[in-house]
Amino acid sequence: MNYTNSAMNKVRDNLTCPVCYNLYKNPKYLPCYHSYCEGCLEKLQEQSKIICPECRNEVKVPAKGVKEFPTNFFINRLVDDLILKKKVTGEVEVNCDKCDVNDPVVSFCPDCNSFLCSACNASHIRQIEFRDHSARLLTELKCEKPMIQAKVKIPLCKEHDEQLKYYCETCDELVCMYCTMKKHNSHNHDTVKKMARKHRSEVEAVTSPLEVMIEDLYDLHNNIEKMMKKIRKQGDEVNKQVDQHYNELVEKLMEQKDQVKQQVRDTVSQKEKALTTQLDEVDSTQAELLSMKELKDALKESSDQEASSTKKQVINGTQQLIEKFNKLSKNPVQLAAMRFTPNNNPFPLFGCFFDIHAFEIVDLPQSIIVGKKVEVTIITKDNNGDHCSTGGHKVFVQLKSFTGNVTVGEVRDNNDGSYVASFVGEQVGEVKLYVSINGQEIMGSPYKVVVRKYQSLDLPDKIQNNNGSMDEPFCIAFSRNGAWAATGRYKNCVYVFDNNDQLVRKFGSPGRDNGHFNYPRGVAFDNDNHLYVVDKDNHRVQKFNVNGNYLLQFGGSGSHDGQIKEPYGITTHNGRVYVADQGNHRISVFQYSGQFCISFGSDQLRKPYDVAVNINNQLLVADKHCHCIVTYTLDGHYVGKFGIHGSNRGQLDKPYGLATDVNGFVLVCDHNHRVSVFDHVGNFIHCFGSHGSAEGQFANPHGIALSPNGSIYVGDTRNKRIQIFTHY
Repeated sequence: MNYTNSAMNKVRDNLTCPVCYNLYKNPKYLPCYHSYCEGCLEKLQEQSKIICPECRNEVKVPAKGVKEFPTNFFINRLVDDLILKKKVTGEVEVNCDKCDVNDPVVSFCPDCNSFLCSACNASHIRQIEFRDHSARLLTELKCEKPMIQAKVKIPLCKEHDEQLKYYCETCDELVCMYCTMKKHNSHNHDTVKKMARKHRSEVEAVTSPLEVMIEDLYDLHNNIEKMMKKIRKQGDEVNKQVDQHYNELVEKLMEQKDQVKQQVRDTVSQKEKALTTQLDEVDSTQAELLSMKELKDALKESSDQEASSTKKQVINGTQQLIEKFNKLSKNPVQLAAMRFTPNNNPFPLFGCFFDIHAFEIVDLPQSIIVGKKVEVTIITKDNNGDHCSTGGHKVFVQLKSFTGNVTVGEVRDNNDGSYVASFVGEQVGEVKLYVSINGQEIMGSPYKVVVRKYQSLDLPDKIQNNNGSMDEPFCIAFSRNGAWAATGRYKNCVYVFDNNDQLVRKFGSPGRDNGHFNYPRGVAFDNDNHLYVVDKDNHRVQKFNVNGNYLLQFGGSGSHDGQIKEPYGITTHNGRVYVADQGNHRISVFQYSGQFCISFGSDQLRKPYDVAVNINNQLLVADKHCHCIVTYTLDGHYVGKFGIHGSNRGQLDKPYGLATDVNGFVLVCDHNHRVSVFDHVGNFIHCFGSHGSAEGQFANPHGIALSPNGSIYVGDTRNKRIQIFTHY
């Protein structure tokens, strides 16, 4: 669903207060982001609280009253626009703002926000002080599309009655020029125009998860409704079974039949009640997220003052909503697994109703080793949450890989309400584990499991340090035949090794001439074994043949098309060279001949450090400043990102090197002195390495590459070596 165009349109289409049904008058928005007139809020206040008429959330009123709630500047502006348009078109009677003669109004001046009669308009044009004003005849304005908008009203300082054109970061508030010279003179402040860009960026960064969460809640809402339909449908099926069985019995069993059917009705009602409660929580959270999303989208069209004055409320509100979203159960809280079991003996109990309330899967791993058998225990629970004591259910388990391959698991019934499911991951990559009972998928199914090659690494299989004389290796790249190259950080040279890891040549020296380097960084081979070397402080890329002979160069310091500034990482793909143009906060793309193609990413990137192409033909970018991996299509369209700042497992700190493999795994080395492994969609799998100089430890690893046979080469920069791991 596309929400981006709906926010402002929704507000424009309805500028009436939901309480008084009149145009908003001094609208205020509550913490739930629903807006009402200030006067209406005063009427809704009961003691020190207000119940929001739309979402029914209880809101505490500030100590100084409802006037302390934030003003909705966006609605104010739109109301002003609407009133202005009605005055221009004659829908609302308007008099001259400069005299009291009551002559017909003929023009409007947006600079002084005044309607003028014919005489005042002529005077307005002649006066020197209004020389720069742009008064327009109403006959012209009526025909213009879009029609003229009301001038943005810059709020005034309550103390000095001056426009609030500055923002104090120290105090987190708008201030006027006199405030900056007095009580804010030693604070960190700047003009609102400059600060608004930063504030919009902060809001955009914090609110970026909103759309995904809204989509997730739409999906969850639909799943809950589907589950309710399944429950009702299966309840109907059970009732049919009950009817079929009990209609064959004698009349004396009718009472028992009614009791069993009541159990079905009670169980269905109980499940629906629980799901209805969950649905209310989902819809309430969804409504708040949509309101916040509307506010976020509206900020894009806001004034600088509006963006800055609402920044704090938006960020705090978004963080609270994210916390609320994370606490929600992401699956329906009830199952539709009900059945009726006939009992054909001649005793009074001829049948029983059985509801499987829930399942528990014990010791389900997040990742497994390819080809290795895995066993998990499935425990059934009854209506009271106790473990069921009998078996006999049809439990089915299967794995489906991301390529569509299906593997069916084996299930053993322990006849005590528990089952042991065993399965084998036959294909490396992410798989989905489906578990069902009596034809009904259990809550949480399918589960995500990652199949990988081997156990986590401890020690390298080989270390290359050129007999102790290795320069600090920065970046590594492999050719198609298994030969590889690495850049030396301080000796300003390139090392070339054969496919047996033996040094065959080194070339380059400090300088600016052809074939010389000034801090070489990224390296990459093309399909013809030509080698591209990023010459960072010379702001260029140099191309060499397999023997290290200079061929050409491209780039040059600057920010125009075809120029690059302090480049770092590089990769090649399908005739193009992708360069991490770090100094320009973008990716610059060239042909193998050096001709410039395109650049992109400046809206999302801050310090692009390395680049790689994954199995989905997408470009991955390691952003050192944002501590994440950003994904683009090869022609530069933003796809998404993963990774958050930190030192815990799965978190990143200044990601330096980046590599991908044929199974879709993404390997990242960072300032945490380790290599982290993610799957093709950014889910963390595992990591290896720690800070130190022993084998298997790293000191600021910068470069990482995979050989054609799948071995991992890590440029252990500060330890002046390259560690080689043959599996992961």
